[in-house]
Amino acid sequence: MFSKKKFLLISKINTLFLILLILIKFLPVTFSKYQSSGIGNVDTSIAFYLLEVGKLNESIKISDLVPRSEPYIYIFTISNQKESKISDVDIEYILKIRTTTNLPIQYKLYLNSDYQDNSSINLINDNNSVIEKDGDGTYFQEFTFASERLYFSTPKVNTYTLLIYFNENDEDATYQGNIELVELDVDSSKITDN
Repeated sequence: MFSKKKFLLISKINTLFLILLILIKFLPVTFSKYQSSGIGNVDTSIAFYLLEVGKLNESIKISDLVPRSEPYIYIFTISNQKESKISDVDIEYILKIRTTTNLPIQYKLYLNSDYQDNSSINLINDNNSVIEKDGDGTYFQEFTFASERLYFSTPKVNTYTLLIYFNENDEDATYQGNIELVELDVDSSKITDN
């Protein structure tokens, strides 16, 4: 004889099994019991190709910044060539770096030079730094640099090295969980010298 209780139990089990299969198939989720992290020297490379005039923007999100004696190193390039294609016009660009002010960190920027060389010049100074508050009440620091020119007849790559110092003496629990955002803006225009 057929039992109604057995039928309902088997139906429930089959339904749960089908729901489980659907969840596994359509909702790929990874559960992990272990987590690891590490501290290393960052060497992020970002390339801006100025083949046409306009504004380019790139962000560096720094989430694992901890106080230490060595700087964090970020390298980015601005060029008028990409592979075999070169800009058809002379281009002038202005680089701006915009940062949040969540952490007590210091920035240094070098153009086409080794930052460890004593003759290298830090492009960041009091004359090109401004701290402003946006509409939401967040403070940002902006560094604006002198314009650079890239000529169509000469393929050129400008290599920038951005150093971020988070002094190891600044270990303070109030900074825990804060994230610093660095935004790179390149505003380029066609050179129209007559």
